[in-house]
Amino acid sequence: MDVYDPNDSISKSPDDDTSPDNSDEEEEGQISRLKEELSEVPFCELEELKHRVGSKRYNEAIHGLFDKKGTNATKSLKRENKNRPRELSSKKPVPRLRQVIPVKKRMARDPRFDELSGSFNQEMFDKAYSFLDDVKANEKKQLQKEMQKTKHPERKHQLESLLKRMDQQEATKKAAAQKREVERKRKTAELELVKQGKTPYYLKKSDKKKLELAEKFKKLKSSGKLQQYLKKKGKKNTSKERKKMPHRRVMEA
Repeated sequence: MDVYDPNDSISKSPDDDTSPDNSDEEEEGQISRLKEELSEVPFCELEELKHRVGSKRYNEAIHGLFDKKGTNATKSLKRENKNRPRELSSKKPVPRLRQVIPVKKRMARDPRFDELSGSFNQEMFDKAYSFLDDVKANEKKQLQKEMQKTKHPERKHQLESLLKRMDQQEATKKAAAQKREVERKRKTAELELVKQGKTPYYLKKSDKKKLELAEKFKKLKSSGKLQQYLKKKGKKNTSKERKKMPHRRVMEA
């Protein structure tokens, strides 16, 4: 059986003066006849044909890429005339809610962390929520009474831990308030010196710590707790130095 060569039927001579419509019809007829003949050709002969005419030409003939349906699918949906409406595909559904005017997406805003709410002021915060100190003091008294009455060791241990945590929070709050007070006094004194015509002086962090420590010692001395604080601080420093010391190595006999 002779293999059908598509070049014999599809190729046209350069002197062919047929119109574009007639040439399209002839080409479609040739492709349809070619597909009918190829359906009866064995696979080995199809492979031989593929090598002869090329993969691209072979795939176009087999898969029917010259159909009008395929050419219309790739047609650009543009207006042929500016006075005509634009053609749209009927296969694509139109959304029910069409957004004519774009609206910006509303973002969730937390006023506590927004720049529009201003900067954080610790003194104003403490004044606004000063009533919480009374609430915590009442809670502390109730916990102390409960710890005295309870006989369960687990519950007593929980209450002791809770009271200890509350004492630590109070101490931290007092230390922060003391630090702010020292900074406020320093700024006030510096502002007075600037008003007198002196150059402003900005303290280093180490100098600020020295001033805070001096203020702390002054208050401890006035309250009579300075010796107790120094003794406790000495024990803490001794334990730190002991941890840094090298351990004695045990020599094997």
